[in-house]
Amino acid sequence: MANFEIGLRPVNFRMYLQQELVGRCRKNPRYSLRAFAKALAIGPSALSDMLNGKRNITKDMTQRLGLALGLSPSDLSEFNETKTVDFDTPRSPDFQQLTLDTYAIISDWYHYAILELMKVKGFKTSSSWIAKALGISKSETNVAVERLIRVGLIRKAKDGKWLDTSGGFSTNINENLTSAASKKLQKQTLELSVKALEEISVEIRNHTSMTMALNPKSLPEATEKIRRFRRSLTHFLENDGQPTEVYNLAISLYPLTQVNPAKTNSGGNS
Repeated sequence: MANFEIGLRPVNFRMYLQQELVGRCRKNPRYSLRAFAKALAIGPSALSDMLNGKRNITKDMTQRLGLALGLSPSDLSEFNETKTVDFDTPRSPDFQQLTLDTYAIISDWYHYAILELMKVKGFKTSSSWIAKALGISKSETNVAVERLIRVGLIRKAKDGKWLDTSGGFSTNINENLTSAASKKLQKQTLELSVKALEEISVEIRNHTSMTMALNPKSLPEATEKIRRFRRSLTHFLENDGQPTEVYNLAISLYPLTQVNPAKTNSGGNS
């Protein structure tokens, strides 16, 4: 079986195809669904319908596409039968699938960004518009939106509007998975921060830092002060009522020295 993050495997072949496409798009931002379809020797329209759950993937098709992706017959035998999902009448999804979805939502920055983008004036439900606004691929956008709908964080109204039902999204998945997801998200946040530092005008960003000598015993209280400040600033910025862009706030406090390595390296897993 392919090497999935933290050992999690998709519950069906459609999810495997989605993850494979997203992975390729991350490695090459110019990679498209059309290129993926060409690699699989299948029509782009047919592949799109399979990825979006509009078309069932037969056992023969699973075998054909799986072998094209380098999976062995034993790998393919581990997938459950592909299930279609009716997004207009949500049901409790398979627990493993929910765990995978939740992990992905926590660990990939653009899931929360899509929820925030829905608040922006002029928001469009077009995957092309969302992809352009966030600087991600259309394929990543489609998979992310489907995932948000599947876990109930986005609901499509009868008039076509999208409703954010997150209400301060939380999860009860395994603590180790949550920790791993949090680490991945923070890494992405730092990478996005570096990109903004290099590419975005100083008039619409703010990068600052301070170097200080401190007593590590004060860190718990400092962490709580940062938490309160972060929430207060977010409340102030969101209270305008007419958002036009989606921003990310990141605050880092970390040791530059290891005068006492035993204490410095004795932290937890998050």
